[in-house]
Amino acid sequence: MPIINASAIRPNSIAILPFVNLSSDPENEYFSDGLTEEIINALTRIEGLQVTARTSSFAFKNKNADVREIGRQLGVAHILEGSVRKSAKKVRITAQLIAVKDGFHLWSESFDRALIDIFDLQDEISLLIADKIRENSLHFDIADRLVLNPGISPEAYELYLRARYLVQRYSKENIERGIALYHEVIEQFPNFAPAYLGIHFAYTFLGTMGLLPVSHAFSQGQPFLDRAVELDPDLPECQMHLAGQYFWQKWDRANSYRHYKKALELRPNYAEVYQWLALVLSTERKFEEALHYINTALQLDPMAAEHHYIKGTIHYFQEDYGPAKENFQKSLSLESDLVFAHVLLGATCLRTGKIQEGLAYFSGIPVRGDADLSKLGGTTLAYAMLGEMGKVAAGLRQLEAAMQSDVMGRALFFRIIIHSTLGEYDTALELIALGISHHLPLVVTFPVEPFLEPLFDHPRFQELMQQILPHTEEEAPFLRKKYQKSPLKLEEMEAYQQQLETYLREEQPYLESDLNLRQLAHMIDLHPNYLSQLLNERIGQNFNEYINSYRLETFKQKVIDPANRNLTLLALAYDSGFNSKTVFNTFFKKTMGMTPRQYYKQVSEGKG
Repeated sequence: MPIINASAIRPNSIAILPFVNLSSDPENEYFSDGLTEEIINALTRIEGLQVTARTSSFAFKNKNADVREIGRQLGVAHILEGSVRKSAKKVRITAQLIAVKDGFHLWSESFDRALIDIFDLQDEISLLIADKIRENSLHFDIADRLVLNPGISPEAYELYLRARYLVQRYSKENIERGIALYHEVIEQFPNFAPAYLGIHFAYTFLGTMGLLPVSHAFSQGQPFLDRAVELDPDLPECQMHLAGQYFWQKWDRANSYRHYKKALELRPNYAEVYQWLALVLSTERKFEEALHYINTALQLDPMAAEHHYIKGTIHYFQEDYGPAKENFQKSLSLESDLVFAHVLLGATCLRTGKIQEGLAYFSGIPVRGDADLSKLGGTTLAYAMLGEMGKVAAGLRQLEAAMQSDVMGRALFFRIIIHSTLGEYDTALELIALGISHHLPLVVTFPVEPFLEPLFDHPRFQELMQQILPHTEEEAPFLRKKYQKSPLKLEEMEAYQQQLETYLREEQPYLESDLNLRQLAHMIDLHPNYLSQLLNERIGQNFNEYINSYRLETFKQKVIDPANRNLTLLALAYDSGFNSKTVFNTFFKKTMGMTPRQYYKQVSEGKG
């Protein structure tokens, strides 16, 4: 993918690469992947910190690429990488936070823990990462805890991670194995909401992809969503699942917006919410807003095939076919099995008058099982536009036969647009009514489907569309502001600044090279969020800049002290609180406009 302009990279941004499994058992891959995902989810709860979503981070799994190059591709200022070694009841985790601009290691640490402490460990690592980013960049608030203990045993948690790992393999066999493991977790811990959500997602995916009949899959998954919401309605995933259900199943756009808004309040960096919200907006022809949201999703998850597919779909609905084609091709380069991207890419050729090209494309699509009607439906549509009625009739007979199978929804979609293309509007309208009676999810896109444009002004079509998604004045949730100022007032800032400067002058805590923001905040009895705000908004420096400025002044005093003539400049820097030669030299030159050696020469000659 193209490298993102460095000037567009936000200082408060990070990608967490998949932790490497160093365990002797390769089956423990699920554990290292799960740990990575939990840290990503924890950090996405922080408003003001942009966290690359799982899909884009995991695109670099098992790839030996330079972290600076990865950071530039993902458009982030920081990269976290690490490893996991799991054995029996213990785990060793190493992690290092790296600045993309120069590859400098801002922080690294190893953690040896019993597995019983895994949730506390996830919280500890997440807080440390957030702290280090804030100390080196701009202000944002951090909650006192980012990972809550879900109240299940380490053994059950491992089962949950294994189940999630299997479901994300996206084959029917693996999904069914994952569902079985989720059930085991629920049997042991019936109040663990994420396991119920996992089952609901699995059934929804099976139904949407035609691996189970839609009505059966949705009815099977519904009780698990109901139970998850009953147990923990404030899980962001609960709100996203509810939003999707209200839109795709209940055709209630207003409540869909309400739940998407709630999900974003709970997790401001939730890329999937922005993606689906963009699609919902596009069905109302709010294309400008839809593109705004899908671009936000892509900023958070630039290598997610679905995001590019949805952006292409929005352009397709707008009949802006150039960008549509570009995004469909990008999505397929990232995930070649994305069925609907194949369909709309072929449809884009047909809509631009390149009918033979579209026919050739649909003819070349590999058929992925009996549930895939892309080749049959696409070629029949192309033949309809070419007027080859014998081939159209043969294709329609096969599509009609498929109406009796698990893939009724897909067969119906192709039949409707083919009959509309043929000018057989009454037949198309009757089939739309049939789709509504079966409550098929795809009908929600019909008001913006370009192939149905001849029907848009038809009274019967308008009546049918009012049945599924009546117009609503409900507004979509706005993107949250980057940062809402905390309640520190100006006079409080002035008082705390005086208190801070007095403490630093008298106690000199900056001489400790490992001093961090939380420690200093505790020393002056101030919440870390307030200290961060005070430094950034009142003083105009981040934590490291501010503390290093004190260390620099101390160094300058030591340089001119005759008692230190026997010490090297680096030794004096370490005595002043610096813990790195690189940090010292870089900060000195940036602040003083010269190297430490040049400064020493200047003061030695009496010019300083």
